[in-house]
Amino acid sequence: MKPHQKSTVVTLLQNGVSQREIWRKTGIDRKTIRKLAQETEAEANSPMATGSPGLAVQIPPPWPPAPAPDPSPLRLPAHARSACEPHRAWIEAQVRLGRNAMATYQDLVDRFGFEGRYNSVKRFCRALRTQAPEQFDRLEFLPGE
Repeated sequence: MKPHQKSTVVTLLQNGVSQREIWRKTGIDRKTIRKLAQETEAEANSPMATGSPGLAVQIPPPWPPAPAPDPSPLRLPAHARSACEPHRAWIEAQVRLGRNAMATYQDLVDRFGFEGRYNSVKRFCRALRTQAPEQFDRLEFLPGE
């Protein structure tokens, strides 16, 4: 049953329309209407069963102390190094030639028996492609020069 049909039936039930009349108006089976009537009645008669006290009683715990900043620079652990690092020179040459990461990965697998994943090669190539933006000199002239 679609939500708008359900809300229509519930509204009609709350307005005191009989189940037969709802069936005539909407075409929804009387058994379904009866089931919705029982569900709505059960929801209306059930008390809140959370058992929790009101919000005014609850006091949040204090924040834990902040950890002291580590003065040493962040370094990747040995296991987090890229699987592409042994092939860095060859991959750099491929990037300079303008080859995409998929072609580079396929050649790594075919030529060197590379066992890493494509995403590793893709990230490695992306890092190699990042370049500083082209710099421009600002030329200033007086009007009419």
